[in-house]
Amino acid sequence: MASPSCLTEMERQPWSSIPEIAFCEEKNRLQREFLETIRVLSALQEKQIRCVIEGDGDFTRYDEMLHEAQRQKDRAKYAWIAHVEEHRCHE
Repeated sequence: MASPSCLTEMERQPWSSIPEIAFCEEKNRLQREFLETIRVLSALQEKQIRCVIEGDGDFTRYDEMLHEAQRQKDRAKYAWIAHVEEHRCHE
């Protein structure tokens, strides 16, 4: 076995790549919220696409809902990112 003085910095501190906070309930909640907003946005996009394919001329009725869903997705994404950066609870 090598003496501690021969070990590289990484070998002396193998845990250095592990985040300080291994589990963060708030990070997980924000991530679930972000994923749910993506699901809602995708479902609306799918409905609009289906309308276009089926020749429904009123496919634009989804535009406002899509715009709001995109805004909610962006808010959820940036809330998650801000929390991870501030709290330093990376994966």
